[in-house]
Amino acid sequence: MYDSIKSGIRTVEKLLEDSEVQGWRKHNFWKKSAKNLSRNLSQVLRGGGKRKVQRVRKATTAYLNASRKISEKMKELKIQIKEGELSALKIVLLQDLIYYESMLDKHIDLVERRIIKGEKIPHEEKIFSIYQPYTEWINKGKSGNRVELGLKVAICTDEDGFILHHRIMEKEADVQVAVPMIENIKQEYQLMSASFDKGFWSKENFEILQKEVPMLVLPKKGKRNKQENQREGRKGFKQLRNQHSAVESNINMLEHHGLNRCPDKGIKHFKNYTALGVVAYNLHRLGNLLRKEKQKEENLEELNKKVA
Repeated sequence: MYDSIKSGIRTVEKLLEDSEVQGWRKHNFWKKSAKNLSRNLSQVLRGGGKRKVQRVRKATTAYLNASRKISEKMKELKIQIKEGELSALKIVLLQDLIYYESMLDKHIDLVERRIIKGEKIPHEEKIFSIYQPYTEWINKGKSGNRVELGLKVAICTDEDGFILHHRIMEKEADVQVAVPMIENIKQEYQLMSASFDKGFWSKENFEILQKEVPMLVLPKKGKRNKQENQREGRKGFKQLRNQHSAVESNINMLEHHGLNRCPDKGIKHFKNYTALGVVAYNLHRLGNLLRKEKQKEENLEELNKKVA
């Protein structure tokens, strides 16, 4: 909510440069007050002590009242400014203001419902970044790094470590992307085997992929029956599953090729940036293989000279 206020007021400052519109003389004071109220509410929520419920309600009400006043000022400004009289730059700024004002109203509603009314907000209604609305809450299920904010990317590598295919997972789980990824890969490559994590398991995925891939390594979640134990106990299954751990190093290398954080804004640029990271990774991988081949040739030449 404070991000919406801060960015909205900054936009108003730019929008009202060389303008005669009145009523925003105290905008810096409003921004500072909203920040103080936001911090005060956070401290009350984190702390304990007597009558915490009453203190939380009081701090929330004060923050909501200040936010509503700023939202009303933004709505009044939209009416005062005529879009037809603005330059191209200020038309863009006005659109930004409309966006931040809508985000402010949305979070006023969410904060009131969550803290004042005690509702549990559905996950799909939550927004984790007003600047990058596609950002998702990622629960990795690992100790020490329980959650991350971002967008998941699924990758498929071959036996040489090259990334053959990647998929941006917008509001998708692992089980939803297994079949589409294999179908896309089969359009360009001949698959003899495919190995997945347990997270990709579902009965439907197994039945479909078993027909698509000659040697399918798709470990089952949970308890296995006798037939499933036999299938996963085969030598070929175990060998391919052990090789699957190499994909973790591929993921780590991708992070070192710029995909630990995307500096571009917008989902379109996020996808472009991801694709460039994959290309950079594949070029680096190719360079490493060529260097190894050259080193082998040089070692062989030296050995031949010694023998001669």
